[in-house]
Amino acid sequence: MLVMLELLFIVALVAWAVITCLEYLAGLPAAPTLAAAALIWPFLITWRAHALARNGRIEFVRTRRRPLPPERFYWPATRRRLGWRTALGAGAGVIAWPLALAWPARWAVDTASVTGWISAAIGILAVAEAVAGAWLYVRAAQRIHHLAPTALGWLRVGLYRLSDNHEFLGEEPMPRQKRARESVY
Repeated sequence: MLVMLELLFIVALVAWAVITCLEYLAGLPAAPTLAAAALIWPFLITWRAHALARNGRIEFVRTRRRPLPPERFYWPATRRRLGWRTALGAGAGVIAWPLALAWPARWAVDTASVTGWISAAIGILAVAEAVAGAWLYVRAAQRIHHLAPTALGWLRVGLYRLSDNHEFLGEEPMPRQKRARESVY
């Protein structure tokens, strides 16, 4: 009974935090820009991820197969290119979104409104590019090597050490005979 009350309290606390954040965002003058971004981003991110995979010759991220040697050969150059695109998109988003929030887009044709419209468009496109590049980088790096990127590799190794489960390392479980031999050591 006590666990159920704790769970109910946690759910209520999280719901209160979400509602408070949404009320704050709805009160901002740039709320329509934020709502438009929230509606446009899923489609834009999906489209950019497919385009980046096609242009970077890493289409193996959309299938379940392992990457073939030519795709493995192109990966180091593609990784750098994806990193630059992600960093450029994140930098442009960091610059554009404060401008879009400071000068919100309105239906008037004045300097502040035009600045808001341009900043909002650049911010939406830049964040979509950054998220698509980061998502594609993580997916492709996981297909090339199970412990890449480094942060996910550390997490997998930590979970492996806590549980002694080979699934976290992306390996097949050891056969029973080999497990029995290794348990001696």
